[in-house]
Amino acid sequence: MKPVTKIQFLDENGEKFFGEGPFRLLRLVEETGSLRCAAASMGMAYSKALKLVSQAEKALGFPLAQRSVGGKDGGGSTLTPEGREFLQKYEAYRDACVQANRELYAQYFPGKTVGCVIMASGLGKRFGGNKLMADFGGQPMIARILAATEGIFDRRVVVTRHEDVALLCRKQGIEVVLHDLPNRNDTVRLGLEAVGNMDGCLFCPADQPLLKRDTVAELVSAWQAKPEFIWRTAYENQPGAPILFPEWAFEELRTLPEGKGGAFLAKKYPERVRLHPVRDRLELIDVDTRETLMELSEQ
Repeated sequence: MKPVTKIQFLDENGEKFFGEGPFRLLRLVEETGSLRCAAASMGMAYSKALKLVSQAEKALGFPLAQRSVGGKDGGGSTLTPEGREFLQKYEAYRDACVQANRELYAQYFPGKTVGCVIMASGLGKRFGGNKLMADFGGQPMIARILAATEGIFDRRVVVTRHEDVALLCRKQGIEVVLHDLPNRNDTVRLGLEAVGNMDGCLFCPADQPLLKRDTVAELVSAWQAKPEFIWRTAYENQPGAPILFPEWAFEELRTLPEGKGGAFLAKKYPERVRLHPVRDRLELIDVDTRETLMELSEQ
């Protein structure tokens, strides 16, 4: 069982004029520069697409798209400034409603408990220093993963060897395990000990600045629906991290071979692993070099 949030806007006569369908259509117009192409990619007749946009424009009182016919470029469609702003507001409002619904659902229909260990112990040798405090969009890079995991878990712990990372997290009221042990298996063990008795635990790299909060929440929801499996994110069936482990795996996580992380255990039990797809491969990219940091910062 899981909650579903459906957003619809009605006009003054109680007629639906906007929702996820028109939103997707207009986003495709923005991508393709053509209402006809956008409709075709959705398997929708052009006449229906034109009617949907016209109905929304009439109800809102401003144009969402501007269309040109013919000319040297063959015509096309683009969003108006008002249309672009409206889509941004709709998307933000929809996402906020989805999150509020998810939190209320967890409050009234509590599921299994789940912890989160943020793996922040890397020394950044290829990067040339502590990459987690490097600037990313005007804030330390680790702030992105802290935001992506906020408000989802019963308990969240950052495991790090960096005092500046520990200070930043503690200022935000986030629990920290500060240590000087050398290996990845040490970080896994310390994190698992810190989160305590949970039914599941997510191990999340701290150097994936484009990982989305929705992806993390969806991964947790997938695990809660089938908690007997190891769940890990994947792009086009290529597994990556974060990885969420059920309680049966905890003992082996505590005794991983030297230098190994959770992926070692996931590979040991391939038949007990399920993949949760992400839509954007950039979500799962680790920042190992300054070049990668610059590339992701431009996205």
